[in-house]
Amino acid sequence: MTIAMSPVEQVRAQLARQKWAVDTRDAAALAGLYTADSAQVIYQGGPDGRREIARSRGRDEIIAGITAGWERTAATWYPGALIHQIGSVLAETAGEGEIRCRCYASFLALDPETGPVLKGYAAYDDIWALDAGEWRLAYRETVMYGYALSR
Repeated sequence: MTIAMSPVEQVRAQLARQKWAVDTRDAAALAGLYTADSAQVIYQGGPDGRREIARSRGRDEIIAGITAGWERTAATWYPGALIHQIGSVLAETAGEGEIRCRCYASFLALDPETGPVLKGYAAYDDIWALDAGEWRLAYRETVMYGYALSR
């Protein structure tokens, strides 16, 4: 028996798939989660507000930015080394064929010597669009807090 999911439930599942793909370093899975013309802006947040640190346009450029980060940390990564914990998800219709989904995620790193370490957290403000029968990430604004980005 197939259980039908509402569009909001489908978006929540896609959000989890996106984080799962990042945590497991599955670039092939990421490709099916973004629209071809998706856009992303990343900010570093803090007590003085936020400042833009990256802007990407198009699925290929966004995924290239993600995988470049993987390459920088390849020597120390292992399955489970970094885990996104998604929380406070608010998904609601945003127009014809779009759903706005806002959430927080904390980044838990597993240090072999000390155990779990909270590395930081982020706020995500997404627009998911129905694209060829699938909900895909069309636009994302990320505000990162407490996580030092390696450049």
